[in-house]
Amino acid sequence: MHRSRTSKSGPTRVRKNERGVNRIHRRTFDIDSAEAKKHAPLGDDGSFESSEMMRQALLETVTEVRRTTAQTTRYGQGIITRVGEAAMRTLFNPKHGFDHFTGTNDLANSQIAKHGIFCMRQWQRVKPVLESLGLISFVHRSIPTGLGKAPGVEQHIQISDLYWFSPANLVPWVKEIFDTVHARIKAKWLDREKGKPRVRRPLVKRDRPHCRIPALLNPIGWARAKAAEAAAHMHPVATYESEEARAIAFATEWARATIPG
Repeated sequence: MHRSRTSKSGPTRVRKNERGVNRIHRRTFDIDSAEAKKHAPLGDDGSFESSEMMRQALLETVTEVRRTTAQTTRYGQGIITRVGEAAMRTLFNPKHGFDHFTGTNDLANSQIAKHGIFCMRQWQRVKPVLESLGLISFVHRSIPTGLGKAPGVEQHIQISDLYWFSPANLVPWVKEIFDTVHARIKAKWLDREKGKPRVRRPLVKRDRPHCRIPALLNPIGWARAKAAEAAAHMHPVATYESEEARAIAFATEWARATIPG
């Protein structure tokens, strides 16, 4: 069985290694590649107000889709379900990592489940549904471990996906709902601005540190730190190459297992 591994130029095909099949997801891109650095700000004029209107329209659209399809699926929760609605409100909440400037969020699966108050298995079930409707888009990412090549050593560690929203990806019937909701929200904003000077604040790039503590605030920085820590704890044995390979493989496995999500 073939699985894909990442490189800076994109995904490549790899075979089984001595430890087994590579656990990196298919269509995974290196964090430094262009595919893993998506820039999809909301709004149409580069302002915070425009981005906020579209963000509100997206969340209201999710609620409307769930309600309109409530009696068409099992348990009457709708196509998206309450879990999907809670996940969307988490992903597109600035308090939980959503960045208006880039229009993206990189929460780990465990963080999405924690903030939305549901389990990761529920999130994994509703995630492809949200993507099929065009409500979210995402890309799998990985980072290099920095560990030397040896039997059973992973060269990349899977990290959290990158999520964003693009109205162009919406399926037609959801697009109609979104356009209606967005027009209604925009009209409300314009009514509030009558008789007042129109204010539009340009979106500004935020400075994000490479690594934060606690690590839950930055799964990417945590993954890098764990990989570096694993490499620092390796003690090569010059006379026993097999023992060295097993030690490196153990360090890699430990680093990958401790990444959230």
